[in-house]
Amino acid sequence: MTDSDWRDGGFRQRRPSVETLAWVAASMGRGSRIVGYRRLTGGVCSAVHRLTVEQRGIRTFVVLRQYPGGLGLQGSLEKEIANLAVVAGSELPVPGILATDIAGASTGGAPSLLMTRLRGHVDLNPAEPRSWLTKIAEIAVLLHSLDLPAKTFRPWTDSWIAPLDGFQVPVDAQNPAVWTAAFGAMAAPPPKDTDVFLHCDLLPVNMLWSRGRITGLTDWNSIHRGSRAIDVGHCRRYLAALYSPEWSEQLRSLYESIAGVTLDPWWDLYALLHYDDSQPKWIRGQVAGRCPVDVPGMTSRVEVAVEAALRRLG
Repeated sequence: MTDSDWRDGGFRQRRPSVETLAWVAASMGRGSRIVGYRRLTGGVCSAVHRLTVEQRGIRTFVVLRQYPGGLGLQGSLEKEIANLAVVAGSELPVPGILATDIAGASTGGAPSLLMTRLRGHVDLNPAEPRSWLTKIAEIAVLLHSLDLPAKTFRPWTDSWIAPLDGFQVPVDAQNPAVWTAAFGAMAAPPPKDTDVFLHCDLLPVNMLWSRGRITGLTDWNSIHRGSRAIDVGHCRRYLAALYSPEWSEQLRSLYESIAGVTLDPWWDLYALLHYDDSQPKWIRGQVAGRCPVDVPGMTSRVEVAVEAALRRLG
């Protein structure tokens, strides 16, 4: 299996193997059997299924995450397991770990994580956008208030943004000068900012909702401590790309009002610049048909957000 096959959905489209289902049943206790499974949409790095487990006539939903074997991806799974242990018992709505097979010894070679199911669904079509954005701001403030251990975030090392000498203006940029100026601003040393606990992938596709409330935060591969603007900026980038720069600005304003702080503009811009020509493809894959996606307009919308952040940086 090649990296391209994995990323383009080959592994993610497959149903759990017979070995995997047997492992899940054994992990859930004597007399358990798997009576149903459903592929969950939107992931780009792993296959995720909701499984129905029956034990003594009682049915329970659990969630299975698997990575393809042979690609050296056990590290991603190990990080998620360790990070879930860090946030377990916090006020955050996070899944609990039921079983792990990092080596894939019992799951046909696929590194596997079995978790409790969180109720709710990904909501990318909010009926009341301001209320939706307010809830996102509130969960971010709560997250950042937690005094939990994690490594200090290092720009250019702890994220997938290009190195300073590797920035490229998106091919469909409306105003390339905006991007060039933003890249130039990144040459300044990162400013000191209060370190808070970070999710580092705080995107709408990683939030579950039920009855207007966030009931789950998923994808715990990247926790760090660092500027709160990193988390908010990543979410702002996604909001600008998928919806509008106005929604992106609204989240910043709501967060600052609720938290009583001003987001550092350098770190905000740094997070917004995690955008390149590959982003429309991956965002469309994550959305997976759950809301309309205007791919041609993504770059121009993010560009507006980048220009506004650049002005705040001065």
